[in-house]
Amino acid sequence: MPRRKQYKISARQTAIYDVIVAELQQNPELADYDMETIEISVKKKINPRIQNLDLAIANLKRYLAINRDHIQTINGEMIVSKKEIARMLKISRPTLDKWIREKFVTPVKSSVLPDTKIFPPDLVLKQLQNQKNKK
Repeated sequence: MPRRKQYKISARQTAIYDVIVAELQQNPELADYDMETIEISVKKKINPRIQNLDLAIANLKRYLAINRDHIQTINGEMIVSKKEIARMLKISRPTLDKWIREKFVTPVKSSVLPDTKIFPPDLVLKQLQNQKNKK
């Protein structure tokens, strides 16, 4: 992943330079530091994305076409764990965790198993296709 762009300005160019220096001078560890060299930097925001979205969708569709009958179903609800959906998508668990954190994929609470979050494959497929349409 490329480095994020960074914008730097000298703190001396700001209206609050004197306040910054006064605050830093209160710290005894900074007594030997040159306050003329204070810089303020801001990094460019990165928009998260799924790198191989089409491949993940194709993997899940293929898995469902071949193995739909073998997915554990209770009262009509497909019970798919995080480990199983990662295997169906052919991605790693840490990658799935990142997708969950970034809200690309969200688990749902099972209606038949209390306190269990599941990943219904049809819902995951729909969520990934929505991500594709956002591009």
